[in-house]
Amino acid sequence: MKKVLTLLLVLLVYTQAMGQSNNALSIYEGERIQSIQFAYSNLPTDSARATSEKQQIESRFLVQHYSHFNEFQITYYLAQIKNLPFVEKTGYDVVSLGDGSVNIIVNVQLIETGFATSPRSNIFKDIQSFPIIYSAPSSLLTFKLAASEMGYSNNNAWFAQPTPLLTGNPMVDNPVGKGYTGWVEGFAMGGIYGITRVIPKWNFHLYGGASYIVSFSAGRELFSDRSRFHGEIEDAFAGLIGGKKLDNGHEYSYALLYGRKQFVLGNGWLIINTSMNGQERAALQINPRWAARSLLLGTFRWDKFLIQGFQLKPNELPIFYSRTILNGLDVQLGSSDRMQLGASVINALRSDVKYYQPDGTVHQRKGLWVYNLRLYGNQPTGQPGFFYKTEGGYQTNSNFRMRAYAWYAQLGWNFATTVGKPALSYRFAYFSGDNPKTQAYERWDALYTGGNGEQWVQGSNMYKMVQNSNEMTHMMQLIYSPVRKIQTVTQLWSFIAPQTNNLGGNPGLSVMQSHYYGTELNLTVKYFHSRHWYFHLNTALTFPGNAIKDIVPGTKNWFCLMAFARYSM
Repeated sequence: MKKVLTLLLVLLVYTQAMGQSNNALSIYEGERIQSIQFAYSNLPTDSARATSEKQQIESRFLVQHYSHFNEFQITYYLAQIKNLPFVEKTGYDVVSLGDGSVNIIVNVQLIETGFATSPRSNIFKDIQSFPIIYSAPSSLLTFKLAASEMGYSNNNAWFAQPTPLLTGNPMVDNPVGKGYTGWVEGFAMGGIYGITRVIPKWNFHLYGGASYIVSFSAGRELFSDRSRFHGEIEDAFAGLIGGKKLDNGHEYSYALLYGRKQFVLGNGWLIINTSMNGQERAALQINPRWAARSLLLGTFRWDKFLIQGFQLKPNELPIFYSRTILNGLDVQLGSSDRMQLGASVINALRSDVKYYQPDGTVHQRKGLWVYNLRLYGNQPTGQPGFFYKTEGGYQTNSNFRMRAYAWYAQLGWNFATTVGKPALSYRFAYFSGDNPKTQAYERWDALYTGGNGEQWVQGSNMYKMVQNSNEMTHMMQLIYSPVRKIQTVTQLWSFIAPQTNNLGGNPGLSVMQSHYYGTELNLTVKYFHSRHWYFHLNTALTFPGNAIKDIVPGTKNWFCLMAFARYSM
């Protein structure tokens, strides 16, 4: 029984290692792009010439609506624009929107009089060009640097009862519990990324990148009071990419990638956290590592239609290594910046992840099939109105009887023209649990969900107890910007268990007497100081419900406070 309990904890801690989002590449890396806008200065007074120059600029920026933010690709496309003979300066701004996506504003300053004599290139041309090493009309080589440090404190972590809720956990080494505790953690990342065009006629490029992350933890964190320092390769990939905007108005793009790289499916409901943090890697909450151990990804897009196939091996902690291989196919159909419909099929070709049933039967993830359908919709950027997201999934297994399902619906209204641009929304999410009265296994496998608190980290504290399986949630959310560079996110959560059988979740809650996990109120404040500096604060107060209090006596309310600063270039 003790061995089974430890295996159950492997599933639990596997998802608990997913903390607040702080991707080492960019705070926006992997975010869904709703819209792209161009802002020009010094446009020619001759309208025909102005139109021609704008077409040349915009044809070189091959980022699509509803794609995922990739800072290196954006940097390259901007470098191509900057090397046009009539362009003086380029840059971009990213605006976080109320529906959880981002808007990219491409800023282009044209030369006022005359043309430059030739396309420009440089090798460390001046300090202002750093971290770009080399830039030419068809090539880019750049460094990527980032560092962040976090302070985190708890009062009555694990509801002041760590022993019954963490017994048998292999990550535990004097964890936090009753009273106030705190720790610090952080990371530093350095990398180099490059791309070059090899066949101009097809706009065919080769590209790749590599990075290394060092991370640390000191103090008494959630699981341990042992200080740790760790270094490891993060990105290490190569691929090809190309595409064009055709004269007849159509456009296409293609890409093939292999190596260590993060993969995001949709808005991260199924796949986003393709690496693990914590334990020997430290930095459990700041969560800097996202790259999969291995990713093979092929993508083709024609106008608003996209199809991609992938094979994913997650970068798990050594103590949780499950040999998982996921194969998947995803298709998407968009309508400008207003709507996207997507569907995907995923198969677990290999995996040692265990599923448990009350009669003692133990199954494996190997043979899992996941069928997913999603729909996102919103108003044009800058216009108030209704927005929505909905997604559903069904899971079976070719080796045993399984029927698990999950879905969510989020409805909101964006007050884009009101002071502070508030966005108010409500989300209901359902993830099935296993009904012991049936022969089928029905507990939803959350795969590699997570992201951040506005995606699928449901509750700053409660997500450490319940991770998108055997769970229903109600969330009210208000996003508000009191000033231009500050955004606040206020959330009120309610957590409910569909089934009192909770095998596969927290071992202390394996068999519950009631359904209500609890309530959480949290507040996040984001300060976007500049392209280089970002500051983040989050606080949460969580009230345990009867599902916890009935079987874990002596529980108290759980309060946490976290803040981090980040610099990148």
